[in-house]
Amino acid sequence: MLRVQVYDVFCDEKAQGNPCAVVLLETWLSNTALQGICLELAQPVCCFIVLTDKTYFIRWFSSLGEINLCGHGSLAAGAAIIDSLNVDEVALKSNYGDIAVLKQDGFYQMSLPSWQARPYPVDSLDPQLSRSAIAAFTTRDLILVLPSEEKLRAYEPDFELIGQIEDYHALIVTAQSGDNEYVLRYFAPKIGIAEDIATGSAQCSLAPYWFDKLDANELNVRQLSKLGGYFRVEKETPKSVLISAYVKACNDKSRLMATHTNVTSSLIKRHL
Repeated sequence: MLRVQVYDVFCDEKAQGNPCAVVLLETWLSNTALQGICLELAQPVCCFIVLTDKTYFIRWFSSLGEINLCGHGSLAAGAAIIDSLNVDEVALKSNYGDIAVLKQDGFYQMSLPSWQARPYPVDSLDPQLSRSAIAAFTTRDLILVLPSEEKLRAYEPDFELIGQIEDYHALIVTAQSGDNEYVLRYFAPKIGIAEDIATGSAQCSLAPYWFDKLDANELNVRQLSKLGGYFRVEKETPKSVLISAYVKACNDKSRLMATHTNVTSSLIKRHL
């Protein structure tokens, strides 16, 4: 049988955070089986973990397929292992690099790469997409900088248009919020996530930009999705960002559906 637990990541007293189903496997299943389990568990992201030779390997799936570098999925997996083994740190290996998750002072922390921004001309964007953007840049994603938190809250995404953006993983809109905080929203319809609840990997793009803009080494971050997300980011090295988050196991039966208890082997067989 599979053991499954849902965790809420990037939560605090004002943010519910982003749920992720953590599935511990004895051995890897086919991609079809993993995708089928992800769909049945009905969470925004499902991460699968296999322990081989004392090493934890991780993969992440959304409703449309496998994804690369999922921040909240990595923290959820790290929390599951750290809490079950009663340790302070765990190393995760993936096809996209190694990830270490550390528990310290009530936070779960992980290092993410710092992505260098490349300026992008706002006037070359479709006005329906750029709206009131005052600047734009690219990394893995296309990022629009808006003039205020109010403009960011009011931003109305055109998902059909966003889905047609070539070369970039997602669209991120961001704005300054006070002297030591920035806010964001994240849209990735191409991978089946219209608007993400809370996105760890987005900070690879945003944190370096706002560190420079606000002349700061540590910042608070809020993601203004419907459920909300809360982060802390710190400039760890010139090439890495330390992200800190609250992570909690979900015990709400109305949300857990079949995920809190054991998932039987029949779930696997239907997708082999």
